[in-house]
Amino acid sequence: MEQAALKKMRSKQVVTSNLLFGMVILIFFILIQNVEIQFTYFFLCLGIFMLLQGIYGLIKKGSTKSIIPIFEQVAIYEKEKLGKEWEKEQRVENIWKLVLSGLMFFQSFSFQTMQAPFFHIEPKFLIFLFVMALAIINISMLFRFRKIDRSTEAQGLKGFTKESNMMAMALGLLSVIVIFGFIVIFFLP
Repeated sequence: MEQAALKKMRSKQVVTSNLLFGMVILIFFILIQNVEIQFTYFFLCLGIFMLLQGIYGLIKKGSTKSIIPIFEQVAIYEKEKLGKEWEKEQRVENIWKLVLSGLMFFQSFSFQTMQAPFFHIEPKFLIFLFVMALAIINISMLFRFRKIDRSTEAQGLKGFTKESNMMAMALGLLSVIVIFGFIVIFFLP
């Protein structure tokens, strides 16, 4: 793929991903502000959604089909570039969705005795979480783009799935530390 076409595709991918994330977060916050949903039902719905996503991903296997055309184009490009690593990465991603689904079901069961509706979150904390999540998503996309787009041979991408999972764990740990620090500094005093 030409450099100009690749840059255009990646730009569309970033914009689309950020818009989708922003819309989902906006809908979520409007929903929790206007509908009194209990924790148990929230986690149950989230668990069902993740379970369906994981099962669908495992069923479709190596398919690059997507509802959103730019994501399909990216999947075709990355599948061609990564080869077997792409399929391995997709399988690991779908297994993680199933594991997270199980955690959501466990959370739903744990909060069964709690009758209070979903908590009311302070706006500054919501904004912080939104900015933090957006930053993590964009940083991880940039690392991914660099690794995939700059590689010229398949050997350079061998072990990509393992490396990207390690990076995800490191970013996750860092974000937990930053969020915990934010809570301690601004909410506990």
